[in-house]
Amino acid sequence: MGLTLTSQIKTVLQRVKTYSVGHIAELAQTVYNLLEEVDKVKADKPEYIDFTIPATGWQTDGTVPGYTHYLDIPISGLTENDEVAVTVIPASKAVADAARFASTQSFAGVLRLRAANVPAAAITAQYHISAGYIPAEETEAT
Repeated sequence: MGLTLTSQIKTVLQRVKTYSVGHIAELAQTVYNLLEEVDKVKADKPEYIDFTIPATGWQTDGTVPGYTHYLDIPISGLTENDEVAVTVIPASKAVADAARFASTQSFAGVLRLRAANVPAAAITAQYHISAGYIPAEETEAT
């Protein structure tokens, strides 16, 4: 009876291993396929867009102490939840440093730049948009 029970346990264990290996292999293949798709669309590489920050058109308000000057730049498709990183090219660094920029602000269709001082000259830069966050109340509803 002991040999029969041992044989049955071995058979069950073999079936469990076969079943698990098959599902693990299927999961691994699915993950591999998804990574291939991501690589095809280059989702991990942000698109940098060249633009000029003008020295004219700046407005003033007191909503952000120390950074009272702002300029709104229209960007189609931008949302208030998106994060926009701006990188100044080296040739414009001195002008940008003197302006003392703050973090960017995103609104629907508008990138707002804030600075302590209006730039003395136009600044050549690039921006890229990172997908916005989803507030907790929206994730719970989905």
